[in-house]
Amino acid sequence: MRFLIEYKDFKTKEEKQVSLELLETFLNEHLIGEFYGSTFECILVRFINNPTSKKKYRKRVLYDDIAEIELEGHFRDSKKLNIDDFSTGLDKIEEAILMVKTITLKTTLDFNEHKILSDLQSAIKSAPTTLNELKAYSANQEQTKQHNWAKMVDLLIERAALNPRPLTKPLISINISSSIDETEPDFSFIYTEIFSNLLRKAEVMLPGYNHIFIRLADTMVEAKQNSAPNDRGKDTYAVLDSQKYITSDTATKSKMMLNSIAEALRYIADFEHLDKSKIDAVIKRVEEEGTELELTYFSKRNSKYLAEVIYTVPQSHLINATFVLRVMDLSSGIVKTAKINDINLFWCPYSFGSLNIKKDSIVIKGRSSHRAEISRRADKLPDEYTFTISDIFS
Repeated sequence: MRFLIEYKDFKTKEEKQVSLELLETFLNEHLIGEFYGSTFECILVRFINNPTSKKKYRKRVLYDDIAEIELEGHFRDSKKLNIDDFSTGLDKIEEAILMVKTITLKTTLDFNEHKILSDLQSAIKSAPTTLNELKAYSANQEQTKQHNWAKMVDLLIERAALNPRPLTKPLISINISSSIDETEPDFSFIYTEIFSNLLRKAEVMLPGYNHIFIRLADTMVEAKQNSAPNDRGKDTYAVLDSQKYITSDTATKSKMMLNSIAEALRYIADFEHLDKSKIDAVIKRVEEEGTELELTYFSKRNSKYLAEVIYTVPQSHLINATFVLRVMDLSSGIVKTAKINDINLFWCPYSFGSLNIKKDSIVIKGRSSHRAEISRRADKLPDEYTFTISDIFS
């Protein structure tokens, strides 16, 4: 259970209270990794200092899974750490927990009040009781907050692993992020493009979202500090030694990045119950063929020809990719190619809306949206590409 502690002083208009910020860290250190029911993932306690006589205190559901509780508080110093304000806030947390069951819900409440109160009492035994103890605890606050967040991520992963969801949406892309500032070759960019393409072509399905966000850092705790919005995708994590990476040669960097990506993909495959065989097949292909492997953007087949738009990923997002039309005569097996253009991968969807094989030609048309037309004009790209089949095979 995650705790959020907020503060508002109606007299001074202050919304920051250093002792209560430390209280939030303390509560999460002891309770964030525990499961107390599925109705709420967080309890938001907002302390109101110097309230007006007409103040009505909120008690409601916020964002579907947050229990929001407002309580009157009596705090004396918002800017200076002090044990009185910390203890006052801590004493009121039990009152906030007891109010959770009184929130009006549209569904049945699943909340283990007895267990969270018991765990709270256990935590209180280790709470700072003097100013010196509070200052000592505060000295490690940032490190504690990092571990708290990682524990919350671990709890969410555990819940996902124990409660499989149907795989209902096709993967559209992956995104790889790390703290490493890369230039050329930019392996985060290269592998993002390669794995997005191959996993999409492998028809990997996901439970309710379309994107996977891979977070890489020196430790798993550091990697788990970032998260994507739930409606966009799901995060997965792996370790990448940044100092070793920075000082390594290009081949070693590529291998290190690939190994970390593979670890992250297998991790999410485990806790989200994805098709491991498809993911492992893609990883194996990249391991065998490297970053220069040929990718298919899209393809079309009729009774006579197979037409494919192919490319390789450039060394950086700043470099345009060379797109090529490859055509196979299905009766003879003869394969011919023709260059299409050099286009930035980020904008290429605007140039490749459809691929059609006609009687005498192959036509690639750009998307017809206003934004696509503006993008093509800005890059001086045509609205369509037409290739005569006789010229291709001449």
